[in-house]
Amino acid sequence: MNKIKNIHDVSSFFFFVMAFGYVTMVLALRNAYLPDFFLALMRILDLPFAFVALLYGGSTLAMQLKTDQEGNVQNGAWMISISVGALVLFLVVALMNFGFPPVI
Repeated sequence: MNKIKNIHDVSSFFFFVMAFGYVTMVLALRNAYLPDFFLALMRILDLPFAFVALLYGGSTLAMQLKTDQEGNVQNGAWMISISVGALVLFLVVALMNFGFPPVI
């Protein structure tokens, strides 16, 4: 469980930093301040942001699972389902990113 807590702490920091950056980029894009630069930056950072967001969400869910005395998860099926669900969501985001051309 200590590994999951460490992943949660690191991913929460990067999630909030990237979310603040995205809000800043959207406001700059909306006000036409360096729109080409921020649009390109948003297209580059969408997959890392999705990865960090799924790490943060998955680790939050995994920390809610019951553990034994040593910190191991008692029911491994829930841990596997959380991991597979996060992986499937990331693959959907990657498919949408690479499979479809940008509209803007």
